[in-house]
Amino acid sequence: MNNIFKKEKGFSLIEILISILIVAIAFIGVYRVISKYNTYTQKERESFVAAYLCQEGIEIVKNLRDSNWIEGVDWDNGLISCASGCEADYNDSALTAWSSPGRDLYIENVTGSYEYLAAPVEGDIQTSYKRKIEILQSGDDELDITVIVYWGINAGNAMVVKENIFNWK
Repeated sequence: MNNIFKKEKGFSLIEILISILIVAIAFIGVYRVISKYNTYTQKERESFVAAYLCQEGIEIVKNLRDSNWIEGVDWDNGLISCASGCEADYNDSALTAWSSPGRDLYIENVTGSYEYLAAPVEGDIQTSYKRKIEILQSGDDELDITVIVYWGINAGNAMVVKENIFNWK
């Protein structure tokens, strides 16, 4: 004869709820770690791009100095007028005066390079990066270059790179 009072084996409702709670807490923890990782990765990527844009600013000034030598004009021609700031991208042949808050750099859709575009077309991506190049004369044969790249909401982030160039020719 079967005993109708025999205790059945299985999970109670409380055991199931506790199991769900434990899994939910673990899931929330993993989600928070992944979310923080994504935030830090984005910040590092933005800093990395800013560092390259700063270095490109230095290289633009060096290229203009070298072009002056080739053209037979004073080595600092067009450079010493940038004490209060200038802008340039890699394909500019001269520096343009900086006007606050600065122009946004675009990622040009064909070449993928960062440029100032007067008339962006479809596919060009506007970035929040702005580059300011300051050049001070430090001596007869030396210029102090400071490149500042701003980015983010209201240009809240900034990276500064400084270098001196010389008239070694």
